[in-house]
Amino acid sequence: MPKTVGDTLIGVLNDLGMTKLKWFRLKLCERKQEPKIRKGNVENLDPIDLADLLTRTFTEDGALDVAIEVLRAIDCHDGAKELTDFKKAQESSVMSGAAKGSALGPNNIIKDKHFVDHHRTALIDRVSQVAPILDRLLERGVITSNAYSDVRAEKTKQNRMRELIDVPLKASGSKGKDVFLDILMEQEPYLISELKGE
Repeated sequence: MPKTVGDTLIGVLNDLGMTKLKWFRLKLCERKQEPKIRKGNVENLDPIDLADLLTRTFTEDGALDVAIEVLRAIDCHDGAKELTDFKKAQESSVMSGAAKGSALGPNNIIKDKHFVDHHRTALIDRVSQVAPILDRLLERGVITSNAYSDVRAEKTKQNRMRELIDVPLKASGSKGKDVFLDILMEQEPYLISELKGE
């Protein structure tokens, strides 16, 4: 079974030892960028709970970036390198998988736009399975729980899809949109086949 982001974070945090782990938690709370983590939320967390908090707060991709930044700040360059190497390996496997499984061209691009952006209006108007799509995006770390709640708060399916595409998916970049497209192919296979012209 391949290592997940959570497994890798737990391994690196576990290797820090008590003193460095305490320093990691302190530096994590000192970060200026949003979303910020309060000291009370991390004070007594072990590596497993801390890795869970990181992925829930920043998504899986963001958690790696934040952990790398904090590890460098506390002079744990070996841990930062391990996470950087893991991230690069993950990105290259996603890229090769996307290139193999798509007739759209590299990384689901049509005329210099991602499939999701190219078909934005059709997706907003026609996707009907918004709730299960959101659940899967949250589960796979593409959106945060805050973004999940914001999208769910919208009244209509169209507004939920508009909010989803325009805010958290836009922020997740093409990698997040690739995951979204995979989920759409599971949940809305006929619509996606039609949009692909199959």
